[in-house]
Amino acid sequence: INALIAGRPEEARRLCVRLGDFLRRSLTVGSRERIPLAEELDLATQLLSIEKVRFGERLRSRFDIAEDVRDVSVPPLMLQPLVENAVHHGVAHLLEGGEVAVSARRREGFLELVVTNPCDPDRPASRGTGVGLVNVRSRIETLCGHRASVDVDARDTQFTVSILLPAVTVAGASKEPARNSAADRPAADQASRARVISGSLKV
Repeated sequence: INALIAGRPEEARRLCVRLGDFLRRSLTVGSRERIPLAEELDLATQLLSIEKVRFGERLRSRFDIAEDVRDVSVPPLMLQPLVENAVHHGVAHLLEGGEVAVSARRREGFLELVVTNPCDPDRPASRGTGVGLVNVRSRIETLCGHRASVDVDARDTQFTVSILLPAVTVAGASKEPARNSAADRPAADQASRARVISGSLKV
């Protein structure tokens, strides 16, 4: 914002308004136990639009969302840290920028939510401690228990976070599918991927 004030004051003003609206909405939804995925996606879209002011054409985004998952209930502010990580630990380190991709669909009674971003294999080591991912995993486990999972696939040029949780609406919460063991998961979910464990992943 400081960089815009001198050269583009009107754009700086619009950005302040947009940022203020995002923070107010974040505080509002953050006080709720569950929100529809559609609201969470709106917040993620708003956050990316704010980041795009800084990164310009270097930052691109793509949402591939199945219509039948928009009313699925999810923990609030679940996507925000994932999108922030995708931008600041992925796209920001690439001279040419890159695309943050978010997809969501149903899989055998579960919601599969995937966030993918490119990354530079030669990027400097992060000073972060993985708190964002750990907090996401903690919130999801608090809401869904052992029925949910957060998995990471960290490759040289691509970073992917996959979330699997029961695909239920708030009204249908009592109908959540049981998930007592790895055998209960969709077959594709049993692929070898890095499990996010507190303190084990740095982003």
